[in-house]
Amino acid sequence: MLKECSSSILTALLICGCSVQSEKPTPKLQHALLTEPQGELIAQGIARLMRSEKIAVANDVFMKRSLMVVDNVTKTDELGNPIMGKQLNMPDRFELLIKNNLCFVRHLDSKATEPLPDVQCKVNDI
Repeated sequence: MLKECSSSILTALLICGCSVQSEKPTPKLQHALLTEPQGELIAQGIARLMRSEKIAVANDVFMKRSLMVVDNVTKTDELGNPIMGKQLNMPDRFELLIKNNLCFVRHLDSKATEPLPDVQCKVNDI
């Protein structure tokens, strides 16, 4: 009896919850471009996202394209020779996104996303 009752209550709650609709649809993340060069802030955001040391990016990154590719540096030994197995890493790809006037950077492979509250960007209409 108790099991049937709790199932009925759960079903009723789910039906009520599904019938409530917001007035405006939730905006989606959209591809974005920077409004001015902000390479330093982008580098800091990517470092937070990847939990790594800051990487170097061009100051005009994300000015013309919403996508950025970071080639992984080949690891070398003390003589400058590539270390076996270290040069086959795929490059990391990142995209700049915007939602509700807040910019984000997303790592395309992991889908990890980091907000960039100090970065100014706009929707990429291209």
